[in-house]
Amino acid sequence: MYDFETLIGELLQQKPELTRDEVMRRVEDKKKTVGAGYLTDQGALFLVAGELGVSLRKENASSDMTINDLYIGANDVTVVARVLAVYPVATFNKKDGGQGKYRRLALFDGKNSVRLTVWEEGLEQIEKLGLEVDTPVRVTSGYVKQGLDGKPNLNLGKRGKMEVLADEKGLAKLPSISTVVQKLPDLTKEEQFIALEVVVSSEPRYSEFVRSDGSEGSLFQFGVARDGGKETRVVVWSPTAKPELKRGQKLRITNVRARRSNNGDFEVHGDAGSVILLGTPAERSELRVAATSSSQSAKIVLGVGKDRKVKVVEISKGVKEPSQGDLIGVVPDEVTEGRMYCRSADSLRVIEGGSFPGLEELMMKVQEVKEEDAQIMVEVIALSHGSVEDVRLRDGSTVKKGELVIGDDTGDIKLVAWRDLSGRVSGTQPGERLRLVGVVPKSTKMGGWVLQLSSLSVVERLRGHS
Repeated sequence: MYDFETLIGELLQQKPELTRDEVMRRVEDKKKTVGAGYLTDQGALFLVAGELGVSLRKENASSDMTINDLYIGANDVTVVARVLAVYPVATFNKKDGGQGKYRRLALFDGKNSVRLTVWEEGLEQIEKLGLEVDTPVRVTSGYVKQGLDGKPNLNLGKRGKMEVLADEKGLAKLPSISTVVQKLPDLTKEEQFIALEVVVSSEPRYSEFVRSDGSEGSLFQFGVARDGGKETRVVVWSPTAKPELKRGQKLRITNVRARRSNNGDFEVHGDAGSVILLGTPAERSELRVAATSSSQSAKIVLGVGKDRKVKVVEISKGVKEPSQGDLIGVVPDEVTEGRMYCRSADSLRVIEGGSFPGLEELMMKVQEVKEEDAQIMVEVIALSHGSVEDVRLRDGSTVKKGELVIGDDTGDIKLVAWRDLSGRVSGTQPGERLRLVGVVPKSTKMGGWVLQLSSLSVVERLRGHS
C-alpha cells in the first residue's frame, strides 16, 4: 500500500541524526514488542515515526485497502471486503459507570480475514444495512488497534461509516465465499477457515450449561465425515440458529477454526458468528434463457424449465452471461428461497444442441393461469391503453397502480403493476405485442386471476402490432 523505502527516506530526511540501520532496528523491535508477529514493516515504521514526532505522508490513504494492508495503529483507513460473520449486540462497562453497546463482525477478502468492532455510535447504520454472510461492504474512516489475540482489529467509531459495495470495480476485487470454501481437510493443526463444506454423519444435539462464573451457555454439535476419513466433531458455541440436520446432508459452515480437544483429537469449532448454510443436491437444471437483467450487484438470468415455470438465476462476476434463447445447464453454488446463485465459473454452462423445447413452446396461455405465485412467461397483445392511477390503501397511504388488459387466443387477463413498477405499463398502446417474463399469477377476491409484475419481471415489446 505504501512505498516502504520512500517512507524511510522521508523519516531520515526529517531526522538526519538517525541512520537507516537504526530505523530498521527500531522497526524490528516494534514488531516484536507490539505486533506479536502481526505488525507489518510499514505499520511498525509509522509507529516508530509517531514516537519520534514525525508525521509520514500517506499518499494512498484515501484508496481502498485490503485486509492484508492493515497494521496496528493505522487511522482513517478505507477497506473493501465481504461479511464473514455478524455477532449479536454486546455490552461493556464504561469508565463513568454506565453501560455501552458494541457489535463485532468479521470480514474477509479472499483467504484473509479481520475482526471489526462497531461501537455504539455506528450500531444504527449497521442494523439498517441488513448485513449477512457474503455481503460486499466498504468500511470508511476506520482505525486499527491490537486485539486480545495480538492481531490487528479494525474499529468503527463516531467518524466511521459502512456501506454496501455496489460498484463493479470494487466487486471485482472481492472473491465470494463460494470461491474460497474448502472441503473438510485432514486436520493436523489449529487453523482458521473462512468456510468448510461438509457432509453430516450424525444427527445434531443441542445442550445448555452453566459456566463457572454463573452465566448460561449453549452448544450445538454434530458429526461430519471426510472422504475416506473418520468422523470429525463440529461444535458451535452460543449458536444463533439450530437447523434440523440429517445424515448424508451437505452443508457449508462459515467462520470456524480447527481446535484440539481434551482427548487430543482435532475438532471444528464455531461461535455465534458462524452460519450453517444447508446444501442442496448438486443436480443440474436445464433452462431456456428467456431474458436477462441486472440487479444492484449482479446479473439476473430468467430461465424457463420444461415445466414452463420461470426460474431466477443470479450470476456473479466471472460467470459468463448467456444470451436470450440459449439452453443452459445450472449447478448452483447455493439455492435460497427459490433463487439459484451461480458464483463459480463452472456453475453455469451453455449447452449446444439437444431436444429441449424452444421459447415459443414454453409460453403459458392466458387460460392456463391457475397457479398462485408461480413465475411464468406469456406472449400477449395489449387490449387497452396502459393506465396509472393513485390508489388509497387501508392504512391511509396512497400508492400508484398501473393496469393493462392483455390477451391471447385463449382469453384475456389484467396485468397489474404497483408503485415504482407502474411505469412499465404506462404508455402501452392497444395492439402492441408483449412478451412478459417472470410475471406472477394472483387470484382475486372474485375468483378470477390477474398477472402481477415483480421487480425481476421483464417486459419485452415485440416488433409490429397485431
